[in-house]
Amino acid sequence: MKEVYVGMAAIVEKDEKFLILKRSPERDFAPNAWEVITGRLEAEENPVKGILREITEETELEAKVIMPVDTGFFYRGGKEFPMVFISYYCKYISGEVKTSWEHTQHKWVTMEEVLETEDLIHFHTMFRNIKKIKEYIPEDFSLEISNINV
Repeated sequence: MKEVYVGMAAIVEKDEKFLILKRSPERDFAPNAWEVITGRLEAEENPVKGILREITEETELEAKVIMPVDTGFFYRGGKEFPMVFISYYCKYISGEVKTSWEHTQHKWVTMEEVLETEDLIHFHTMFRNIKKIKEYIPEDFSLEISNINV
């Protein structure tokens, strides 16, 4: 049986703006492209803990998970890397962005700017879902998410 990886994305919101990061030119996949925080789930790691780990590793920010907003499947860089992904809507809690080696720049942008940025086309569905969700949920809402590790 072929291994399947689990990728994750964090869409972090602060003051009605969303964090995007420019991938380092040394990255093997999509160098110099703008993206949200992404990463892979580690073996036996709870997905929520995994995305919070990725947020801290890549930006040194503290955030909370509001809810999953998208899932799917793709091949990352070819058929040898099948990947299921889970995308989370998160809210900023504290900290200043300090990018890791994985990124060269960051900026906070509006929803409209995200949806106009070609590099972010793979994330547009996630952002459109967040836009819809925000119409119906209270500002302080977050799902209770299972913390089960088997």
